[in-house]
Amino acid sequence: MKITDHQNAIIVGTLLGDGLLERNGKYVRLSIDHSIKQKEYLWWKYNELKTLVPSKPRIIKSYHSREQKEYKRLHFATYSLDLFECHWDAFYTNSKKTISNFINTWLRDPLSLAVWYMDDGSKRSDCNALRISTDSFSLPEQKILQNVLKENFDIMTTLHRKGKWWNLYIPQKEAKKFVELVFPYIIPSLKYKIALTL
Repeated sequence: MKITDHQNAIIVGTLLGDGLLERNGKYVRLSIDHSIKQKEYLWWKYNELKTLVPSKPRIIKSYHSREQKEYKRLHFATYSLDLFECHWDAFYTNSKKTISNFINTWLRDPLSLAVWYMDDGSKRSDCNALRISTDSFSLPEQKILQNVLKENFDIMTTLHRKGKWWNLYIPQKEAKKFVELVFPYIIPSLKYKIALTL
């Protein structure tokens, strides 16, 4: 069993976004969850990674007691493989997902960029600027991501603060360049995230 370059690009984008690595026994596995609304997207990920996955996605239900509401999400996980140990070393410190300076050697493929954006990106409603939700990372980590986007993709970004959280912001003048990079990989149901207006 091996991870292809295509699969690795998807895994990198997923780890920058909503995906998690978890130690399951001796080795590590990739765990992926998306809401029912993103069913097409989760099944796309499954089909791209299914040579690494033991079983098809399943629905998981959870109950939010404060809202008194049941939520459903789709989930699948890969096999626990020694192949993921390098990803664990690159993306985790003390079992917490982090961004290190080594990310510049991992985030090189536009497909990774597209998956990261499909996971965590959005377009502003009032202009063509784009956002990527990076508030799970520290401010220094987000600055590392800014540098990598500039060095590896020639995309200039800024950091915008909302409350106590910071997020990555792709200004309108850079948005077209970004969209041209990721467009070939964005699945149909998520094209609205890159629908720039004239």
